[in-house]
Amino acid sequence: MNLFTSNKIYLDSETVSEQLRSARQAKKLKLCQIAKRLNINEKYLIALEKGEYEKLPHGVYEKNFLREYALFLSLDYKKLVLDYEAEINILEPKRQKEIFSKQVIKKYYLLAMPKILKNILIFLTICVCFIYLGYRVNKIISPPLLIINSPLADLTTNQTSLQIAGQTEAEASLIINGQTVLTDKNGGFSQIISLKNGINILTITANKQHSRSSTVIRQILVKK
Repeated sequence: MNLFTSNKIYLDSETVSEQLRSARQAKKLKLCQIAKRLNINEKYLIALEKGEYEKLPHGVYEKNFLREYALFLSLDYKKLVLDYEAEINILEPKRQKEIFSKQVIKKYYLLAMPKILKNILIFLTICVCFIYLGYRVNKIISPPLLIINSPLADLTTNQTSLQIAGQTEAEASLIINGQTVLTDKNGGFSQIISLKNGINILTITANKQHSRSSTVIRQILVKK
């Protein structure tokens, strides 16, 4: 009489990993080719074929990988997942089975993100780059700030000289009636000019490299 009975586990049937490997080899495909087609990291396909399930990301990803791989190889996924769960129960009886892993998502999980999510992130990144580029271009070509504090518009005076004072941007160059005027480090300027009897037209222009110009015109009437 036999005192011991043997439990047959996988002696009379192929394991999940063997079924996957056999199906792939029958199709004469390489893992790197399949990984590229399915957009799954090759190391996860290797783990499935070697039965090293602990190397798979826990949660929905592991069964998604198995499903995609099985369907690609034209295997019966429903039967395969039952075999997979049976192997997990035997090999890892204490493994916590949750729909979603509570672990912090690690860097390699990003490789398993759905395609649509990755495409959205790429699209948003490109949009941000274009918006920033547009802002920088507009900053370069837009005319500089030009404020004339003195004189006021349409001024009448009996003086033969007048102070022109105002503010522009620090990197802008300033020209008054064709003559370059120096500005301080903050863009402030002050210049005394001579006036003639009658109407005097003052043209004040500020510009930056590659930008449009800002121009202010003042008419000064001198009466003696």
